[in-house]
Amino acid sequence: MKKLSIFLITLLVFLVYQNTISQSIPYTKGKILISSDGNEHDHDDWAATPMSLALLAAKGLQDSLVLYTFSDHIWGSNIEKDNGREQMQKSAIEGKTIYNFKNSRFIEAVAKSDFAIISITKEINTSSQNNRLYIIAAGPMHLVGSAIARADANKLKFVRLISHSNWNNNHADKPYEWEEHSGWTLKEIKEQFESKGLKIDQIVDQNGGADYEGLKAPKELYNWINTSKIRQHSAKIAKQLDWLYERQLTCVKKGDFDPSDAGMIVYLLTGKEKTHPDDVKQIIENQEENQNE
Repeated sequence: MKKLSIFLITLLVFLVYQNTISQSIPYTKGKILISSDGNEHDHDDWAATPMSLALLAAKGLQDSLVLYTFSDHIWGSNIEKDNGREQMQKSAIEGKTIYNFKNSRFIEAVAKSDFAIISITKEINTSSQNNRLYIIAAGPMHLVGSAIARADANKLKFVRLISHSNWNNNHADKPYEWEEHSGWTLKEIKEQFESKGLKIDQIVDQNGGADYEGLKAPKELYNWINTSKIRQHSAKIAKQLDWLYERQLTCVKKGDFDPSDAGMIVYLLTGKEKTHPDDVKQIIENQEENQNE
């Protein structure tokens, strides 16, 4: 009887351990899904989408990114920024090619919102103990929340949702004066689905804080993109860095670049919340030249 008790306790500890490491931070394995906006209100995703793709590619994780839904402000585009939709198409679709995400699906959510929701739902429903899903929420929560609501509730225990932005968390129910919409907020997602096993990480604001720089930072802290020695490794890497810097120039705010949403990728890969441009530098400069050719 004593041996049986010891065995059962050991088995329980093992199962808890396996459940913990199977969807750990830093990321070790599983599916990655990103949903970003950038087609309305703020243009940070014009810069953050290329930076996010560059970070994942530096780790050879192209095939782990199963889905990228961009322009997920599905209530409209090009009001405050008259070329927002076009800029996000450029950042996402060109980035897909430049960083070799040949097996990842990229969907423009503002044009195909139902398809985007169905596609996210499918990724949730095909998740499992050995193939868990990480969702990076880099836009309003409505698209992701709609998919979670449609998904098999039994699969939510295999899903981890990461957010950093209070604006993204709440915008569905806080439209601007010229808008009229409502939808899922992070608070509503937590209230309805956290009890069913959905894991939610609300990390610190990647725009920066009192004791950390964040990724919204002076342009000078990104000069390394133009001067890095890894440019000498290959013409391909030099071309990627040229394009990455060009896309950062599309979002300059009072002398700062703002790829802030990419801080969630830094968190995913390293576990670090209080980020700095040097964290991005370290990941990209330590890439292997021939990863995922």
